Amino acid sequence: MSAGHLPLDPELAAIVATMRAAGVPPPFSGAPAEARERMRRAIMAARARSPLPVVGSTEDSIAEHDGRRVPVRVYRPVSQGQVLPTVVFFHGGGFVLGSVELMDDIARKLCRDVGAVVVSVDYRLAPEHPFPAAHEDALAAARWAMRNVMALGGDATRIALAGESAGANLATCTAITLRDQGLAGESIAAQLLIVPGVDMARDTWAIEAQDLDFPMLTPADLRDIARLAMGGNAELAAGMPPSPLRASDLSGLPATVIAVAGHDPLRDEGLAYAARLERAGVAVELHRFEDMFHPFFGFFEASTAAGRANDSICEAFAGCLCQHAMPAFAERRLA
Repeated sequence: MSAGHLPLDPELAAIVATMRAAGVPPPFSGAPAEARERMRRAIMAARARSPLPVVGSTEDSIAEHDGRRVPVRVYRPVSQGQVLPTVVFFHGGGFVLGSVELMDDIARKLCRDVGAVVVSVDYRLAPEHPFPAAHEDALAAARWAMRNVMALGGDATRIALAGESAGANLATCTAITLRDQGLAGESIAAQLLIVPGVDMARDTWAIEAQDLDFPMLTPADLRDIARLAMGGNAELAAGMPPSPLRASDLSGLPATVIAVAGHDPLRDEGLAYAARLERAGVAVELHRFEDMFHPFFGFFEASTAAGRANDSICEAFAGCLCQHAMPAFAERRLA
């Protein structure tokens, strides 16, 4: 039985079948170093088959704020003859896997297609650095980008946060924290949340009881993520951060583009978060890709349908940054 309202995209289904036939272990199994090496090998093998999206320049730097130093990579588009928005991007990987280098292709495409300066953040990973380390780094990097916006992109009215999966959690937790800190003259114009994981206290057993096939991210994987990411702070999982879905107040947050995938155990909490934002008066544009699995955003070269989905998300986010506002709520169901 498959999750979602549509069968999994055939090109993605073929990838899943090949991985299962080869006995590829679950992404978070084994020691973190082993899991990271498996991810690195898989991503680099895929990258060797396709050219990277072209950008104007990249620059490695250090985001410094309040005594914290966070490595970042700054991407600038080819065309820089105008004032550009600045997007602070947080990669996925369950707070345990991934890096700026491994998600280089995703950040490049976001930079090129959105037409923005992208600051990709190399936040600390668990279990070596459990919660709240990644959230502290995310906030520091966002503060640094806001303080240096003139040097980065130049438009203080178009600073945005973006993230995929765990990175989407970091993006929206940061947006809530910045709202609560409420410093005069500083604000976030928009946020992009791709397959967001927004409830670290989720009931994974209830998801598992649905008896659905979630390739690439299973309920068991979600339990591994919670165990590794929270470390000795498991009792804090229902707080904000790290669970923005459980925040008491979501009003006053920036215009939001949310993308969910049909074959993803995080689909329902992404939908629930979109609904809560809408009820709080936040402008939301929801994209539903019912034939995609969880990490589809990075599979734009491996699947034609995933490429179209990635394109439509970038187009929506670019439009959001251009308009500074969206209708109160818009939903797009795309395959």
